[in-house]
Amino acid sequence: MILEYNRSAIERHIDLLTKPWIEDGLSALLEIRCLQDRGHSKSLYIDPADADFLDDAITKVCDLNQAGWNAYICVNPMDNTNVGPANDGAIVGAYFVFADADDGEASKQLLASNVKPDFYVQTGSTPTQRLHAYWRVDCILNLNNWKVMQKRLVANFGSDPAICNPSRIMRLAGTVAYPSKAKHTRGYIPELTLLKEDF
Repeated sequence: MILEYNRSAIERHIDLLTKPWIEDGLSALLEIRCLQDRGHSKSLYIDPADADFLDDAITKVCDLNQAGWNAYICVNPMDNTNVGPANDGAIVGAYFVFADADDGEASKQLLASNVKPDFYVQTGSTPTQRLHAYWRVDCILNLNNWKVMQKRLVANFGSDPAICNPSRIMRLAGTVAYPSKAKHTRGYIPELTLLKEDF
């Protein structure tokens, strides 16, 4: 069976992440980065307030994903004068804190918590359930404070400790996740990533 992306989920994930800074009047760029197992990378830099440009970019992402590229999104807004892929110095603020529960145990802790996320992305279910959880926050301009909050999430849920850099990219919901050869040998399979808002 050939897996296919879910464009509406892709659009919704982008809208959830960018709507807060668009409503704040923040002029910034969104990066979507597509990666291949062989190390190739293609990035799209998008003004999410430009509906036509955004629509064209999503079409390109869908085409790349269907051709076997993994798709990721830089969660935090990037300075619109930055050249090239996002780096920590290019990030202008944060509207979400987020956790990568990349194994079954961390996912269970997250789902059992009383601190429910605003939404999460299920990046896979085989060999274990894997979740990215997002909590909406008021705009954080001091990214050192944001890093502290990220580290608290890691401590609370036993999630991936690497998810503390402002320019972090996360799996784009609605795209197919293609495992690397190394992950394939550990039982991972290609799966459609799911956006969950009701739980």
